[in-house]
Amino acid sequence: MTTITQPQAETQTVQTQPDHESGPWYTIRQASLMSGMPETTLRYYETIGIIPPIARDPSSGHRCYSQEDLDLLETISCLSATGMSLEHMREYLGNRAGGAEAAGRQIELLAEQGRRLDQRMADLRARKRYVELKIQYWGHVRDHDQAGATELISQSAQIIQDAKRSGNERLSG
Repeated sequence: MTTITQPQAETQTVQTQPDHESGPWYTIRQASLMSGMPETTLRYYETIGIIPPIARDPSSGHRCYSQEDLDLLETISCLSATGMSLEHMREYLGNRAGGAEAAGRQIELLAEQGRRLDQRMADLRARKRYVELKIQYWGHVRDHDQAGATELISQSAQIIQDAKRSGNERLSG
């Protein structure tokens, strides 16, 4: 299996001046608003090589984002929203230019992320069932129905165990 990866930021050529004839340019604030990511995240992603070095205005040194940069930020924002790790995000982005040769690995990366999301959803469902159980329990307590509260808890051992397994041991109390 061939994996194509993006070179690190240090080895990329920095475009020091935006080409104003190639289209509109955007400030980091505009790029932040358009991508939904904080300016600090945009700077960090550039520093660690998730995004290539951004062109700079020669007079101010401020970053100038192109439409191509914004398109990349949209992809990154979506990958980030799925909870994809920076390592996998970097690999995924580096593989984009690989075409059919990289498609298999792209599918693997996305399928792995899908499985992680499936697990997170299962964990959230277990936690939600626990919350619903506790609402019912406290409803019984509010109504001075100790027998109902006790019966509910005794019948709910599996819900409690599932919630505990979902990664938050504090849920048992």
